[in-house]
Amino acid sequence: MGEHTDVVLADLLQKKGYIRGPFGSALKRSEMKSEGVPVYEQQHAIYNLRDFRFYIDDQKFEGLKRFQVKTNDLVISCSGTVGKVTIIRENDPKGIISQALLLLRVDASKVLPEYLKYFFSSQKGYNAIVSRSSGSVQVNISRREVIEQIPLSLPNLDEQKKIVDILKTIDDKIVTNEEINKNLAA
Repeated sequence: MGEHTDVVLADLLQKKGYIRGPFGSALKRSEMKSEGVPVYEQQHAIYNLRDFRFYIDDQKFEGLKRFQVKTNDLVISCSGTVGKVTIIRENDPKGIISQALLLLRVDASKVLPEYLKYFFSSQKGYNAIVSRSSGSVQVNISRREVIEQIPLSLPNLDEQKKIVDILKTIDDKIVTNEEINKNLAA
């Protein structure tokens, strides 16, 4: 393996690249619609699904635009089931995050979004978030100042790409095997 650089998460984010979901009063259940602009919830981070239960209208979206997801954003669950992560893909619908999510927008000249997703999906990365979380009944992700100080030993971009390619190949094989198993069970 090549050389690694010791960094903290804050070093890898774009300016204003750490976005916690809107306060509950900014996004009330009574304002939710059955269609419109989707609201990403914890289930999307936990299960990597894109089935939506709640939507907002365009006017509400304009007021909450700073919480909008963009391609390659990492979305992390913040409450209860803390630390589960998904990445926003090019074909994912535009939408906003709910109050129970954290959005990380990385500086792609320093870290590949997929590499950071794999880091947070690893035991070490997951523990880095969970060990900094608080709460005895309902666990919540810690304050920004704490999360941004999560340490990483970062390889260069070429090595990151090689690692991501290997892990993606394994992930793709797992998906294929799951589809085969579903067909066999049918």
